[in-house]
Amino acid sequence: MEAQAEIHIGLRTAVKDSERFVQGTRGTVAANLGYSYDQYNNRLKMNKGTKFFSLEELVDIVDFTQSPCIAAFFADRAGFMVVEKPLLGKLDNVDMFDCHLHLNAVKGLLDKTIEEAKADGVFDEKERKDIAQLKREYQTTFEAFMLKLDALYAEER
Repeated sequence: MEAQAEIHIGLRTAVKDSERFVQGTRGTVAANLGYSYDQYNNRLKMNKGTKFFSLEELVDIVDFTQSPCIAAFFADRAGFMVVEKPLLGKLDNVDMFDCHLHLNAVKGLLDKTIEEAKADGVFDEKERKDIAQLKREYQTTFEAFMLKLDALYAEER
């Protein structure tokens, strides 16, 4: 039962985080699903004997909010991460230079943060959190760079 509660808390947090991706309030997301504000809240918190959102409703929330939060919850549980697909429409060498510059900036900040954290010989909780956040940013930036690189230089088929 404890594991189910942990899953529900994680999913509830992901849904609430997704709500921030839309203009308006929680009521906007509720209305999109066909619920009143109170019905939506009851499902979110599993109040009054209601069940949590179905898989189809979670997909509807993702589609409506265009948020990666719910996908990130499931990916994290499986040991993966969510990476935003870059827009590949009009790529050129200037875009690649900007992307590479951003990648190097994030890497430099990650390296600096690690070096500063190593100074006292112990990574405290805040330092570990900062390093993990920069590591994720670096990984996603690197993946976006590689996708753009492949799109720009792939041979025609």
